[in-house]
Amino acid sequence: MVAEITTKTDLAQYTSDPAKLTVIDFTASWCPPCQAIKPIFESLANENTNVNFLKVDLSEGTNELATFYSVTAMPTFIFLVGDQEVHRIRGANPAGLKSSIAQFAKPASSGAFPGQGRTLSGKGGSSSSAPTYNVSNSLITTWSNMNPQAKVIIVLGAVYVFFWLI
Repeated sequence: MVAEITTKTDLAQYTSDPAKLTVIDFTASWCPPCQAIKPIFESLANENTNVNFLKVDLSEGTNELATFYSVTAMPTFIFLVGDQEVHRIRGANPAGLKSSIAQFAKPASSGAFPGQGRTLSGKGGSSSSAPTYNVSNSLITTWSNMNPQAKVIIVLGAVYVFFWLI
């Protein structure tokens, strides 16, 4: 089920579990790509009951969540684990949406293996409280979400510095 929210207080109700994935769809009724991906988002919500699926309707203009997350295009999907943003997709990308949910969602616990498990070193499993942070994915995500004009300036600056250092 996709729940509609409008405020940070609404969002806080869904992000209290620090390990649970929440996907927020910033959408509008007048946006054709938003309407095209809406049934896919709803079917993913029905298939992944261990993930919070939320919708923020921006048909009437911006709201505090759109401002807080600096949403500049629709649809924009923001992935939170707990209350921390881990990924963002701009545009109607069904394959990206599905793969990102698979990547960041923790499977529902079946209770079959309740222990923490062991690694080859004999120490506890991967249930450490410190989250891993993949810098490579972060840089790729930042670069892909960056304004094209900013990319050109960065590349030209790098070329300029390169030729002056030779």
